[in-house]
Amino acid sequence: MKKYSLLIWFILVLALFNSCRLIGININRKTAIRGDVYPTFTREDSLQGGLNNLRTCYDVQHYALRISINPDKKYICGYVDIDFDVVTPTQKIQIDLYDNMQLDSVLYKNARLSFEREFDAVYVSFPDTLLQNSAQSIRCYYQGKPKKAPKPPWKGGFVWEKSKDGKPWIGVACELAGASLWWPCKDHISDEPDKGAIIDITVPKGLQAISNGVLTKQEDAEQTSRFVWETNYPINNYNITLYIGAFEHFSTEYSGVNKDFTIDYYVLPEHREEAEKIFAQTSQVIHFYEKVFGSYPWSEEGFKLIGSPYAGMEHQTAIAYGTDFKKHTHHLGFDYIIVHETAHEWWGNAISAQDYADIFLHEGFATYAEVLYVENTYGKQAARNYLGLYGMLVKNKNPVVGPRGVNFWDFKDSDPYLKGAWILHGLRNIIGDDLFFDMLQDFYAKYYLQTLTVSEFIEYVNAFTHKNLTWYFNQYFYDRKVPELQYKFEETNYHEIHVYVKWTEVQKDFALPVRLFVTMDDGVEYPILVYPTTETQKIVIKSSQIIRFDSNFAYFRIEKNKKLNSQYKR
Repeated sequence: MKKYSLLIWFILVLALFNSCRLIGININRKTAIRGDVYPTFTREDSLQGGLNNLRTCYDVQHYALRISINPDKKYICGYVDIDFDVVTPTQKIQIDLYDNMQLDSVLYKNARLSFEREFDAVYVSFPDTLLQNSAQSIRCYYQGKPKKAPKPPWKGGFVWEKSKDGKPWIGVACELAGASLWWPCKDHISDEPDKGAIIDITVPKGLQAISNGVLTKQEDAEQTSRFVWETNYPINNYNITLYIGAFEHFSTEYSGVNKDFTIDYYVLPEHREEAEKIFAQTSQVIHFYEKVFGSYPWSEEGFKLIGSPYAGMEHQTAIAYGTDFKKHTHHLGFDYIIVHETAHEWWGNAISAQDYADIFLHEGFATYAEVLYVENTYGKQAARNYLGLYGMLVKNKNPVVGPRGVNFWDFKDSDPYLKGAWILHGLRNIIGDDLFFDMLQDFYAKYYLQTLTVSEFIEYVNAFTHKNLTWYFNQYFYDRKVPELQYKFEETNYHEIHVYVKWTEVQKDFALPVRLFVTMDDGVEYPILVYPTTETQKIVIKSSQIIRFDSNFAYFRIEKNKKLNSQYKR
């Protein structure tokens, strides 16, 4: 999901002219001293975000949406087929549909089922107990005016706009808000339909409907046009989407690692010329990600960028690209929307979080993918500058991993993005580049098309690296405080400099090494790996002229000339 406004990118342009060496400096102090800030969670939050036994008793296998869109009335009507396997015997299940939407009926074996509604939860009762391991299907007829997005894509809903010639231009973004704001489903991100989805959309004639996967059917009636899209891959509910407009289409062929596929572009006529220039970099972005992460996840169904009436969103195989092309173009020359949202095809779509508490697995990885792209394309110094600004913008208001089971993620808190990227960067420096990039590819291959938690990611890293790095992850995932490296220099009469150093604001077992760079009499700068603890350590440097700590090693605050005790642990 897109993170920042144009203002932030203006700040970035200014900041990149000044190398940012101190990460998490005093700019963060006011927010760093605040306690964890969460809202008061309610039963409604738990019904959407929790996994009660009316949800865990069944596993969705496939969705089939068949809906008609009326742009004039901003209205949807149609039905959804939900195919599922029974995990534990049950006579009742929970599906979800926003309470402003009308659920007309639920059919099972051509008979109506009774149901009750509580907030956005719908409890569907069956005439008999559904047997374990049995395959079942229900059809949900519904209609209504879906919630309008107050601030897409951050605050989700439908977006009803018009193109320059007055034709409808419609989209939907519903991450966190939930797909149930516009169609009935099991609205929890842990359960992706294993066999994919069909998205069958009827719109007024003269408009197109673009969605996920492959267009399998298109037919015109006297006043309407029908578009049937299909994906055979598992897909996040919030990734199932639609774009409606009078689009122009162009495409290019891409030679992938495992399979060649088509990159398709759908934009309004007024955006065609600019889009052809900006979108030309898409192949380069995908090629880099294939090289560093692994083969493109959806090669059987291609890749699409669609002009959307909101900023951007990583809808699987059908990425939303917002209206103002110049706002999205970074001064270095790359387009932010393309680089960030394309990374989500690997991180967020192919590998998905089980709960919004684990959203780092989407946003931290996608944001660090930006850094890796900058490093590969523009060099290490540009990447350090890029990452340096992100460090200055970390808020440290809450831990990166949030509360579970309540459908919570504060979209104003960018730490899962920015601090998340720094967590991966620090891990890279601890284990080394070779192991880190091997780990990325192995992690992607192992968890491809699966959902997981941050704790499972930690277990994976420990096993893959044969290191116990839980101390590192506990500090950065579950503690909001910024580790502070305190140090001071003392010159002596023996051609030595004594460096006193220690960690504060850390957990007891915190053991992050840091790099100390010294310039010797020969004029060459040498790195020394230092292992501070929470006790003052003394380091003796002989014949050095310049000493500096490298804060690009990981995310921490540096405090110089602290009055450290002369007593130190030998």
